[in-house]
Amino acid sequence: MAPALRRRVVERILARFAPDGETRREALRDVLMLGIPNLNEESAAEMARFVPELPAELYEKWAGLFADRLLETADERTIGDLCAGDADNEAALALVFAMFMESERMEKIVAEDLKNLPGAAPGGEDKAALLGLWLRGRSTGSTQ
Repeated sequence: MAPALRRRVVERILARFAPDGETRREALRDVLMLGIPNLNEESAAEMARFVPELPAELYEKWAGLFADRLLETADERTIGDLCAGDADNEAALALVFAMFMESERMEKIVAEDLKNLPGAAPGGEDKAALLGLWLRGRSTGSTQ
């Protein structure tokens, strides 16, 4: 039962967190609007277009790690309920996945995975941090 249940967890997570390009851009737009004060919808949508897409293999890896951890810590009946497909259980599964992704362990794994992407430039994390600061400054009207 566990391999089939694991597959169901991974499928539910991928359906929720690795959507098509347009849905992804809409979600990024919403996150940017929440995270950057005074950013209007049009600017957020434009910024979201420039956020590079990640390979599907990374989403699958992270969803698999989550499924493995969930199977270690929760009983199969509870996991089955979370994968039932109704809105409340799907939201709960998504929340648990988001919390898992924010764990210290996953932060290290994600950072390493992103660093090892083909074409990733050394020092890219510094450039990303500078870009983030610049975008925040532009969205708040700061001239720094």
